[in-house]
Amino acid sequence: MARAKAAPEGLRQARTRKRYEGRRQEVADIAARVFAERGYDATSIDDLVEATGLQRGGLYHYMEGKKDLLIRIHGRFIEPLLDESREICAAAQPPDVALRLLARALMGNIDRYRDQVTVFFNEWRMIEHDPEWTEIRASRKEFADMIDSVLERGAREGVFTISDRRMTLFAFLGMLNYSHQWFDPGGRVAATEVADHFCDIFLQGITTR
Repeated sequence: MARAKAAPEGLRQARTRKRYEGRRQEVADIAARVFAERGYDATSIDDLVEATGLQRGGLYHYMEGKKDLLIRIHGRFIEPLLDESREICAAAQPPDVALRLLARALMGNIDRYRDQVTVFFNEWRMIEHDPEWTEIRASRKEFADMIDSVLERGAREGVFTISDRRMTLFAFLGMLNYSHQWFDPGGRVAATEVADHFCDIFLQGITTR
């Protein structure tokens, strides 16, 4: 009998946890929008209370503080980006194809999570000395390392001519990462088109041959 009761109780706990995590993520998403519009420093707890519709005590049920929200905001976009990028790299595509797919993954991520990306790049210094920064750096390094491995393989196979791979990596990341400053998810150019256009410039250059 005890074992029979344990399963429903465990199921209820799992459902409660899922609802809590869903609401917690919703609060972080709302915070990302408010931070993107007003700036992190200019946003007060009262602003977040108003935006979420929660009481102050209810808000703190879903967050430890504003810095906690920044950490969750980063996780919101980096985790799906890493998942998609791992799949691309595991497929062993030709280097130029893999690089284009990684660019599309990154631009698609910016398209879906523009508020979160904008807030992170604007406010990351607020959390760079926190214990969680080690994990954040590791996740960002993993993505950069995947791109670097494609560049290395392309150079080794004679597909790419690269004089300085580190500088090439930074150029690729900088070109795409900071598109959040001007890219309009509802604008005339889709995220995939931006990625392809940037890759054409990156892979072919702009000199007439």
